[in-house]
Amino acid sequence: MLHGLSRLLPEIEEQGLDEAAVYRREALYERPRFEQGRGRLTPARGALLCPVCGRSATRFLPFGLGGRPNARCPDCGSLERHRFLWTFLAERTPLLRRRLSILHTAPEPCLEPALRARHGRRYVTLDRFNPKADVRADLTDLPFPDGRFDLVLSSHVLEHVPDDRAALSEIARVLKPSGIAVLLFPFDPKGITREDPAVDTPAKRLAAYGHPYHYRIYGTDTPQRMFEAGLEATLVASADVLSAHRRRRRRINRNHLFLARPRSTAAEHGDGPGERSRGH
Repeated sequence: MLHGLSRLLPEIEEQGLDEAAVYRREALYERPRFEQGRGRLTPARGALLCPVCGRSATRFLPFGLGGRPNARCPDCGSLERHRFLWTFLAERTPLLRRRLSILHTAPEPCLEPALRARHGRRYVTLDRFNPKADVRADLTDLPFPDGRFDLVLSSHVLEHVPDDRAALSEIARVLKPSGIAVLLFPFDPKGITREDPAVDTPAKRLAAYGHPYHYRIYGTDTPQRMFEAGLEATLVASADVLSAHRRRRRRINRNHLFLARPRSTAAEHGDGPGERSRGH
């Protein structure tokens, strides 16, 4: 989640700036300082609630290339996908109940402080460009031994990776046999993955995928893609985790994540390739 990327779009399109030229700008990783009093953080009946920071607000702030309304928490800066992810992690995983070894790729500023405070040195952040990450490396070539982590968190990163199959294989490799990966990315539950090598410039990718540095929009063939990389994946929709009332109050839109385990471990439980929902 980079703040201020929308302001750079004209420059990106006109000059064809590659991802490295943009993502090395340190200012993009700074948490924005919201105006005092904006989105008043006062508890009220029917108020919006951010599960990440626990604060209430009468409204959230717009965010995104299209300026989605009520998207960003005015306190911690979380977006819809972060609030969904945090709710899932808190309610459906042991993340908040015991200390885990965690790899967090492209760590979000709204999530990193809480995770680091809880898991200490077991928590490792990784990014190709962010100078504040613990490790600077590519997701397709992770500098960790096999079976290093209990949990890998990767939210809206894989769509930025040209060879995402190599990245998925690396995620499978560094997970412990009992480990899990929680993966989020742009996902279309009604079609197969859309990607095209001919879509090879920031301007073309913006037109095709809605972002200058996305290489695809994932689809219903994603579980098979993961299976071939060594992961057995379960699809989880936001509606599987939260009631309509909780989704409205937390401003969580229709969202999806994949809960993935190393394939050998999944095979021991009799799982095969393919999409499964509500299996968590």
